[in-house]
Amino acid sequence: MSGQNYLGAPAHLRREQAICDSIQQEYRAEQQCGAGKSIRRENAPPVDPALTPTDDQLRLRLAEELDYARRMLDAMGDELATDMSVVMRHAVALQSVDIVGQMLGHIAAVTRSAAPKAAVQRIGMCELKARLTRRGTVDGGFEP
Repeated sequence: MSGQNYLGAPAHLRREQAICDSIQQEYRAEQQCGAGKSIRRENAPPVDPALTPTDDQLRLRLAEELDYARRMLDAMGDELATDMSVVMRHAVALQSVDIVGQMLGHIAAVTRSAAPKAAVQRIGMCELKARLTRRGTVDGGFEP
């Protein structure tokens, strides 16, 4: 479509179009004179160590496998949830499937992390976090 037949914004939007046009004109003028403000943050906060991936390739692969298992479990749960008779008879079991999927995702994130203890603190499932941080665990537990 060529612009030959374009008549501009409809009458009820002309004021808004004028505002938009002025914003674009101001932006273009700033870009031409080099005074354009960068969209990058100057003082970006440091990345949480819990979100930094580990250098251990085996742990990364284990996390990928846990994520894959989670996706398969989620797909199975979604498929079962499309059948209303299954949902009516097995609602609690389907909720358990969802909870197990969430647990797998959290465990994958801890496994993938360069700072697994910090990653455990980011877990939103209180029961899982409590089990992972309780005293008497393999490494004697740890303080948050």
